[in-house]
Parts: sequence; structure tokens; C-alpha cells
Amino acid sequence: MNGKKVKWLLIGAGDIVKSRVAAALTQAENSEIAAIFAPSVGKAETIAEQYHIPRVFHDSRQAFAESGADCAYIAASHHVHVELAKQALEAGYHFLCEKPLGINSAECLELLECAKKHPGLKTSCSNYRLMTKQFLTTKQLIDKGEIGDLVCGWAHDEEPYYNPSGAPLLKEKGKSPVLVLGFYLINMAQILFGNPESVFAQSASFNTKKLDPFDIDDLTTILLRFPGGRQFTILLNQASQAPLRHSYEFCGTAGRILWPECPPHFNSPVWKIQHVGSTSIPESVTPNPGASRLPNWHLPMVQDFVNCVLNGGEPLCSLKSAVQTSVISEAVFRSAASGMPEKIPSLFS
Repeated sequence: MNGKKVKWLLIGAGDIVKSRVAAALTQAENSEIAAIFAPSVGKAETIAEQYHIPRVFHDSRQAFAESGADCAYIAASHHVHVELAKQALEAGYHFLCEKPLGINSAECLELLECAKKHPGLKTSCSNYRLMTKQFLTTKQLIDKGEIGDLVCGWAHDEEPYYNPSGAPLLKEKGKSPVLVLGFYLINMAQILFGNPESVFAQSASFNTKKLDPFDIDDLTTILLRFPGGRQFTILLNQASQAPLRHSYEFCGTAGRILWPECPPHFNSPVWKIQHVGSTSIPESVTPNPGASRLPNWHLPMVQDFVNCVLNGGEPLCSLKSAVQTSVISEAVFRSAASGMPEKIPSLFS
């Protein structure tokens, strides 16, 4: 397929489409947007005009039938991700879906079974943070043994509510911070530590801004336990209406790797911390060729997917990994409800 372009059906017209996705689909090599679909009239037309998208649809099945695209980028509301992904597969489209893949593990597992019936189609779920130089540098240092054996780590994601669409912050709509924010961190831990054996979680709902309707837990602490006693803790805090804090640390038997400020809000170097001293790693900063303050974090992920469609191979952000994340997330919810550790089944070896 060398010399050909991937043609996208862009699904959604919300904040992430406007801030990163449409630009990434346009800027990636051998990539163009053939059509956009969004249910409501107006938003899709605005994006189509900005990015010179030739066709606009307001019915999903008509879009899949008539867009002329071969790939779908699914950036619609969380609770319809799986249904749209199934429609994409049935229509013969490769798809790249925004996180979370779905709002429960049952529907994600159904989607995985559907994907198995279409082995020639590429499938992926967004975790663009795996494509950052910060993460790639961290994984390289760990793989080379530069901090010894990886034993534990932590991730803090503390930020005020961010809900530009104004959609109700309800669990049934997939708005839980465990799905919205925790997906990235759980998935990252899977890549570095492997699949966890169990999880213990505690959650609470403060609704600091007195929003209505609102039923999500806005403060959650998650302890993932991996084979050999290794541990990773995650704090998701939207109850404190204070300046955001994104920071991670990965600890080995001979040192630590610290991300003092993390993508997407920062593009700072990671630090290697050992007894001999602490070293900032300048090459861990993600390149930013554009004029904006931060890179378009989605662009490397989109480019990876385009390359896989055209040249073969599997996307770095795999569907299987996202399905496993959904299984882990559901165990988080069970543990928070029961007050007890919950075992986590491993779907893949």
C-alpha cells in the first residue's frame, strides 16, 4: 500500500477533536480526513470548514456507508464508543478509539470478540502517553537495568473538574475519573510492570462545586499489586479545586525515575535519581516542531496507526491492552465498593 493515503472518518466534534485529533489526522504523513460525523448539526460543520473536510454526516450508519474512508477515529461520547467501534468493524473500517474503550469490561470483551472476526482490520485505543519521549525514555532506562529491578511506583493526577462539553458527570455516561484519567495510568503500569494480580481501592465523592447531576467519585486511591510483591499506587484527585499536579515516579532496586511534571499539561524532562546524584535527561522532552506551547500529543499515535494500516504491524496502543485495562478498572470499582482487595483475571499471557 506504499504511496497510498489513509482516509479517515472522524467521529465526534468535541473538545479533544478540536484541540488535537483533527489536527493530528491532517498533519500525519499519508493521512487525510474524508468525512466527519457528529449527531448534532453545527459543530461538525465548523470543524469541516476549518480542516477542509469534504463531507459531513449526522447519521453514523450513513457515514460508514458513504464516507469513502477506510479508517474511523472514534472521539464521541464515552458510552457510545463500543457501539461505534462495532459499526466500524462491520462496515470494514480500521478504527482508533479515544479512551476509555468502553464503560464496562463486558462491552469491551464483546468488542474484542467482534474484532477477532475481522483479523484484517487494525484496531487501537488511545494512550498517547505511551508515545511521549518521557515514557519511551523511562521504558528504555528500565529495560537497560539503569535503576535495577523495578519494584514500585506512584502516579498523582490531581486537577479540577474539566468538562467543556457540559455533559452530566455520571457513571453511566463513562465519566468516572477512573475511566477518564485512570485509564492512562493503569495502562502505563501494565506496560511497565505487566498485568497486576490484585487491586485495593478506596473512593469518595465530594462534589466540591455542587454540580447537578453528579454521581462520580472524585477522589480515588488505587493500589495495584503485581507478581513478586511489586506495587504501583495511583491517586486521582478532582475534589481539591487547586492548580493541577501531574507527577509520576518509578522505583527500582538501584534508583528511581521521576517525572516531576507530566504530559499532557507539561513537557518537562524526566530525572534519574541515584545515590551518586540526580540527573535531568534533556532528550526525554518530547519534540515540538510547531509554534504552540506544547506538542500535539496525538500526532505520534496517529502516525503509528497510519503506518500500521499502510505497512503492516500492530499499533503500539493495542486493543487487547485497552480491554485488559477495562478489566482492571472494573476490579477497582469492585474493591472500592467492597472495601476489600479484588483479584484481577489476566486475559492474555
